[in-house]
Amino acid sequence: MAGLCAWHILHDLPWNVNNDELHSLLEGASQLAPPSSKKPKCIPCERDTLLQLLTYFSLDNPCDAAIYACIVTTFYMVSQLGEFMVPSLNKYTASPNLFIQCSDFSVRQGAEGLPILTFHIPTTKCARQGEDTHCTPLSHLTDPATWLDNHLSLNCPGLTDHLFAWRHPKGIRPLTKTEVTKCMQEIVAQYDLPNIKGHSLHIGGTLHYLLLGTPFEVVKTMGRWSGKSFMHYLQKHVRIPALMMTKDHD
Repeated sequence: MAGLCAWHILHDLPWNVNNDELHSLLEGASQLAPPSSKKPKCIPCERDTLLQLLTYFSLDNPCDAAIYACIVTTFYMVSQLGEFMVPSLNKYTASPNLFIQCSDFSVRQGAEGLPILTFHIPTTKCARQGEDTHCTPLSHLTDPATWLDNHLSLNCPGLTDHLFAWRHPKGIRPLTKTEVTKCMQEIVAQYDLPNIKGHSLHIGGTLHYLLLGTPFEVVKTMGRWSGKSFMHYLQKHVRIPALMMTKDHD
């Protein structure tokens, strides 16, 4: 509907649609839609799952090192997996500047000299001019700084290479969705782990920080969530309302 509305505005045509009626129609259609037409909800990835994955990757292998670094970075940055990998080699070759490069990563000094990992994502769904995302190193085995350093030391991508480029037998190449998806599916099937998908990392990172007591607005900003999608998801997750009620009684 947003696309249709934008088309009318672009062509200077009236958009004579009653918003209340449109909302009711969409709600009704959603209720009547058969279950087969809906995708199952993503299971949030938890930090314990990241720790399990650590034991199944060969982190001295160039591809595994890049994939694990990409996964933990996505989780702790509360980002979309697609923001840290490329959809295909052809799309990367056609427009490499649309994807995160090594030069887009830096370590800055925060309050009291605390290091802050900073990533500039060149373009996102909500910000075509790009956005920055941050986190600090952690005292945990899944620390993104540790595994990013492992990947960079092992694969040695150049400043203009994709941030998670790895040393393929045919030369340095960007980390693609196909490689990540295939690797994750094989591990999930072989070791009977939760069926983690790309969005699982985004919602999992969100829940991770909320359950640590990070304020809602801070996490919402970190994950670059829109208001409706953020609240709709949290209302469905039993641990978040429980956490809020507990805090209210403290």
